[in-house]
Amino acid sequence: MGKKDKVLGYVIYDNPSKYDSKPIIAIAIMNSKNPKTSDMIQIYIMRKDIAPHIAVKNGDDFSVCGKCPLRPISFKDNDIVDPCYVITWQAPLSIWNAFHRGRYEYATPEQFRLIIQEYNKPVRFGAYADPACVPFEIWQAMGIGSGEFNYTSYTHGYLMPNFDERLLAFSMLSLDQINDYKPELLNARTYRVINSIDQIRQDEILCPASKEQGYKTTCAKCGLCAGLSSKAKNIAIVSH
Repeated sequence: MGKKDKVLGYVIYDNPSKYDSKPIIAIAIMNSKNPKTSDMIQIYIMRKDIAPHIAVKNGDDFSVCGKCPLRPISFKDNDIVDPCYVITWQAPLSIWNAFHRGRYEYATPEQFRLIIQEYNKPVRFGAYADPACVPFEIWQAMGIGSGEFNYTSYTHGYLMPNFDERLLAFSMLSLDQINDYKPELLNARTYRVINSIDQIRQDEILCPASKEQGYKTTCAKCGLCAGLSSKAKNIAIVSH
């Protein structure tokens, strides 16, 4: 049995959050059965000291989600869109518990860069939480945007005062129905949630992995949600 068959995941960050200096962990799960994304390396970012399903209830998910308007605690203040789709007491809690049982190996960004090449899989930066809560240098050292592997990445981090705009080189700027941010204020590509297809703008295309497109591809194969490293149009997806 090879190493790829034995290792469930890697702890790739175990340090303070950029958002509020609280302890957070970023864990890469090496195999996935997600039907929309297909088999990608999935990165979950969570508070180290608070279980994720508790953090979303008391607002401590701010450490990893910042001012994202889709946080459950923020959603209580509006009735425009559904809250974040991630069910934190399922996969995130399972991963958090496994971390505290010592199930994952630690890897430096440089080590994990080689591991990605060994697995030869695309990476989903932010299966849960926002990659902007982790220093840009960590992702850079990991090789994101280098062309060595495909990936997807999205951020609401621009709503934070200490947002590192360098992240937009590889991350999509997330827009939603309750966020009136003007994306032209930043050099970025956007991923926008819309209510119906007729809301698509000329500078956008519909997500190729969406229901409206007949799921004609997967995120692993598509590779368009890669920030400015992709020259494609902005992406829109219909809310369900």
